[in-house]
Amino acid sequence: MSEQENIRLAEQQIALLNARDLDRYLQRIDESYVGESEIMPDPVRGPAGVRRMLDMVLGAFPDVHLEPEEIIASGNHVVSRIRITATHQGSYLGIAPTNRRVSWRACNVVELRDGKAIRGRLYADNASLLQQLGAISLPRATSA
Repeated sequence: MSEQENIRLAEQQIALLNARDLDRYLQRIDESYVGESEIMPDPVRGPAGVRRMLDMVLGAFPDVHLEPEEIIASGNHVVSRIRITATHQGSYLGIAPTNRRVSWRACNVVELRDGKAIRGRLYADNASLLQQLGAISLPRATSA
């Protein structure tokens, strides 16, 4: 697939997640897929693993919305920089629901083969998210 087609695929995947069309989203995840993230203790494997991860996120943030800020492609790799907004309505990483509206950024790097994701790595601003949920406190920067 061309880089432009890979960008369109990433845009479609984001739209499918926002529409909660998980079945169509998962059709573009290869059986050999391996995904990694700081919040997952083990790699996410295949469409079934992705579904479990999405069920966890949607259980905690049922109104989660992904807003793409930038999507670039290089060969078979696509990088999506996104802003995530949601309301914390279910347990997340052991944190009881706070009903707080939160917003954080993430960057997803995905390798594609034949129009399907085979490898992914999510880099998210989890410190900002956890601070907004009241789970951690970060010191304020001081001016120089």
